[in-house]
Amino acid sequence: MKKIVLCFAILLVTGTAYGQRGLNSNAVFRGKVVPTQRMVTTEVRGGSMATYKLDYYKGVNFQVDTATVAKVAAIVASDSEGAVSCETERVGELLTYALIQLKPSGKLNRYLCYQARSTGYTWMVTLLYLEGVATLEDLHTMFEKQETKAK
Repeated sequence: MKKIVLCFAILLVTGTAYGQRGLNSNAVFRGKVVPTQRMVTTEVRGGSMATYKLDYYKGVNFQVDTATVAKVAAIVASDSEGAVSCETERVGELLTYALIQLKPSGKLNRYLCYQARSTGYTWMVTLLYLEGVATLEDLHTMFEKQETKAK
């Protein structure tokens, strides 16, 4: 019986961990575009995310050159095709911000969030994958609070 429970628990965890599977951006999360050694990765799931109406959060931050940020931006833009909704900002032709509401997975809403900020000759990139019952309005409120705290 313990083996069955353990197998079921492992299946649940791996199912959530690969929520971003099927997205082109998964290549970024997996270190196929920027080596994982150059990324700061944060992954949170479960009760600690309930305050934000989220079940799963995965984020990566990294610093790259202009050619690499353009590659990452193109990958993120490709994930917006077929999305429920998409908000973007560009500097010239370069995508610098995206909040993409992906097709839901069952009752869970899914989002891909992207931001690239110039730091002179390099770019600081943040890419997030979120799952939960949070609405787009909830995310706007959450991000608004984050920006206020940062100022």
